[in-house]
Amino acid sequence: MKRIPVIFLALALVLPLSAAVEEDHDHDHPETARVTADPAERIHSLEVDYEIHRDGVVTFEQRFQLGVAGVAIRRGPVLNYLTVFQGPGGLVLDTELEILEVTRDGTSESFRADYQSGFLALYIGDKDRDLEHRSHDYVIKGRMREDWRRGEGEFSTVIDLVGALPTLPIDAAVATVRLPEGVPVLRYTPSVTGVDPEAERHGPAWRAEVAGNRVRVEATAPMGENRSFFLNLAWPSATFATLSALVATTTTGSRFSRAMAIAEASMMRRLRRRTSS
Repeated sequence: MKRIPVIFLALALVLPLSAAVEEDHDHDHPETARVTADPAERIHSLEVDYEIHRDGVVTFEQRFQLGVAGVAIRRGPVLNYLTVFQGPGGLVLDTELEILEVTRDGTSESFRADYQSGFLALYIGDKDRDLEHRSHDYVIKGRMREDWRRGEGEFSTVIDLVGALPTLPIDAAVATVRLPEGVPVLRYTPSVTGVDPEAERHGPAWRAEVAGNRVRVEATAPMGENRSFFLNLAWPSATFATLSALVATTTTGSRFSRAMAIAEASMMRRLRRRTSS
């Protein structure tokens, strides 16, 4: 979740790290190659809501329907969120990401938030229970501190809408971002990759609409497992909190690069694992 000029490159490097789709409950088995998912194991639909608050807090809700066939998904999915980004003066800042609630099929679901260097691994499900082979509806609610870039009279950010999710095909995805009442959307640019090239013959595979303080974006074609979906957004900075409210974890750009390299390497090691049968 770095907000620097090379944000798209940095996030593109991280997206493939979400390859683990099955929960590693025990952490005591050797690393193995990634299991090939059953075709039924996919994200049938995804709805994401973000709300940006004046005090620098961002609340979010992810709702997705996940197909389970007992091959790559047995007990529950794993989601991986980056939690550091580069702030003013090369400071490495932490988003203080917090998972507030997880439900499955309308009922509270067990989960474990594992905070690592630069990212959070969210393990969903019970290690002593295999899921039924069918579609399951998940809802994840959370909040974090802002990670905005400040320009002349405005804030801007790039929101990664699907990078935390398991690397499975996504049949449909829509996201809504809300600003405080009375704060207009100045600019927005969606970006979608991983769709069938035929779907982009007549333009980008997304559509968007803006109404006052709200922007809604939707992918207009299914996305494969190697995909991305971003929203670049800008709005007036007046009356908002500044980046100084965030916690600095180091002070140099070089340390930031090393911190991100360590985070990505750690995620890669963890995500090459899968649960034993």
